[in-house]
Amino acid sequence: MSKILARMKAASQLIALNAVAWLRTMLATEPARVRAAVMSGVVALAVFVPALANSNIAGQVTGVVLFLLQIVMGEQTRSRVTPVGKE
Repeated sequence: MSKILARMKAASQLIALNAVAWLRTMLATEPARVRAAVMSGVVALAVFVPALANSNIAGQVTGVVLFLLQIVMGEQTRSRVTPVGKE
């Protein structure tokens, strides 16, 4: 049983290290995409959570539109800038 737990702990540490490395790479090479993802998350939480408290359909539709708008704007910004290391 302890071998299984040790392997699970090692696997979880490896996954966490790979996630941190991926995040650092994304922050260095794709800052516009990361910024769009963070803004999308903030907008989603700011709109969806209060919209769940009542049955206002307009609030939920507005939340979806704002969420998608942030993603689209981030992708447009990303396509305009040159990636780091490519000239």
